[in-house]
Amino acid sequence: MITFLNTHLGSVQINNGVVAAVGLCEPQGETIDLAGGRLLPGFVDTHCHGGGGAALYSGNPDDVRQAARAHLLHGTTTLIASVATMQLDRMLAAAAAIVEAAAPNLHGIHFEGPFLSPNRRGAQTASALLHPDERVFTQLTEAAGGLAISMTIAPELPGAIDLIKNHPELTFAVGHTDDDGTFTRQAFDAGARTATHLFNAMPPMTHRQPGPVGVALLDDRISCELIADGTHLSPEALAVALRTAGLDRGILVTDAMAATGLGDGDYAYADRRVTVHDRVAKLHGTNTLAGSVHFLADALAYAVRTLRLTVPQATALVSTNAANHYGWHDRGTLAVGNRADLVLLSADLEVEQVYLAGVRQPGVDSGR
Repeated sequence: MITFLNTHLGSVQINNGVVAAVGLCEPQGETIDLAGGRLLPGFVDTHCHGGGGAALYSGNPDDVRQAARAHLLHGTTTLIASVATMQLDRMLAAAAAIVEAAAPNLHGIHFEGPFLSPNRRGAQTASALLHPDERVFTQLTEAAGGLAISMTIAPELPGAIDLIKNHPELTFAVGHTDDDGTFTRQAFDAGARTATHLFNAMPPMTHRQPGPVGVALLDDRISCELIADGTHLSPEALAVALRTAGLDRGILVTDAMAATGLGDGDYAYADRRVTVHDRVAKLHGTNTLAGSVHFLADALAYAVRTLRLTVPQATALVSTNAANHYGWHDRGTLAVGNRADLVLLSADLEVEQVYLAGVRQPGVDSGR
């Protein structure tokens, strides 16, 4: 039993890996006084490609464990590994390696493609892009061994809407699309429920063509991924999205790549060469963004300091909303009976301790 004192909820007790009590409760077992810090539910990152010097989609289980561990030590207790678009055999190998790795905070696989628009591919491999195909879809989901959670798809591609309709077991996301909004509406009506990194890799909203941005923001069924790293989106774009969709439909994701946490330099991972300069990652020799180099803890701090959200509001964006969106009702809030996935933040929003199912994770730099 561990009792956390002076949280914003009063006391919080955890026992046998779950939250046992919240509010007014007699301290039992080990006691930890937050002394001005914050106790939050563990972060939930639903779009992440790597970190700590390793790619989640490299096809190497050790890389998967290394990247997942890097995010865990920064507070991400639930992680969906995003497999980027590569040649099909490499995507299949990547999915198999993620399954084999069995990292403790890894909770599923997101396929970012291969059914994406060549006009909005971003850093995705052009030669690997495909039109929607049931056979390819089956190969990918079978390689994921039951871990397939979501897939990003360009809805304007031939066969995309039918694929969404035929597979309600998967959460489809509209993204890397050149649609003017027409097919995005059809995709949402067919069952797609997410917008992949809204604004990025899609047409802008105009006064005559809403594009995926306008359609997603105004559809109450849809959760909107947003990258809050200060590079992918301006503060104004983030604020417009959150004020329009509401704080319950925004999900902050990292879209982090392998060099996250390493600093500036030139890196090669999987089939990509990337240059990181001033915390901005680009495909080597281009101005194309190649994912981010931030953790969800950084996104929370950005939301509080730049968007002027409260810590509870920002916590919903990095934890609660994603858990609710994917139906994971055992996490995302500090509620009795939930998993004791916890993040202790200092008063200046630095991660001090991380607990995964009640077990404190060694390696976190703590001042307590």
